[in-house]
Amino acid sequence: MTPTPFFKDATPCVKWTMRFFVGANIALVLFCAFTLAVRFPISGSSLPVLLAAVLAGYVLADFLSGVVHWAMDTWFDERTLGRAIAIAREHHTHPHHIHGYGFLDYASLGSTPSVLFIGPVALATALCPPSAMTCALMTIWLVNALCLLFGTSFHNLAHRPARSAVMRLAQRLHLVCPPAHHWVHHRNQTIHYCVVNGWANYLCDGLGVWRGLERVIGAVTGWVPRADDLEWQRHYHETGVLADPRRAP
Repeated sequence: MTPTPFFKDATPCVKWTMRFFVGANIALVLFCAFTLAVRFPISGSSLPVLLAAVLAGYVLADFLSGVVHWAMDTWFDERTLGRAIAIAREHHTHPHHIHGYGFLDYASLGSTPSVLFIGPVALATALCPPSAMTCALMTIWLVNALCLLFGTSFHNLAHRPARSAVMRLAQRLHLVCPPAHHWVHHRNQTIHYCVVNGWANYLCDGLGVWRGLERVIGAVTGWVPRADDLEWQRHYHETGVLADPRRAP
């Protein structure tokens, strides 16, 4: 039975805002794909370079999913980002509620930063003359915009066994984030933020990237990491159960 999340209902204004950013991100994906298709034949690039750019883009997309996840968990609150932060915090106390939201909710969480940050650099890349470098960059932006569109969907796959045999194989091969890997974040919510494939977690957690950024931001601004999130968790005593992937379903 699909659980009923706390913030299922959104105001008309919030719904239109989500539709705008999801639509804009889909337009960004199509723009990158069209630009790449037109320019690749005249760029002097090659298929191996293109495939290398796809791989680089997939690694970067995982890292960016972690940046978005970390920022939402660490610094923002409901006064600044409203319902998006409420849903993220609900996920910490009731992880199983994530399955009760719709695709629009999922897609908007990654589409908004994609449009705001990848959109401008993709446009700047498109204004440069065709070359192997600009084609590689456009490929990276395409992969990232696409992965952020489905970023929360990647995350949701890590919360229960995949129904598709192909997806289960992809999880076993660590091509998408497997449940056992994401389970670490729900035991310790200050690590393993990256949720597309989880590759970047090994580097970011090993080097202490998130704690280092928190120390720098805290020293400059005086902000306290996760202060509001801890208050939220004290308010909601129940902790949802993320199905332990080590147990048989």
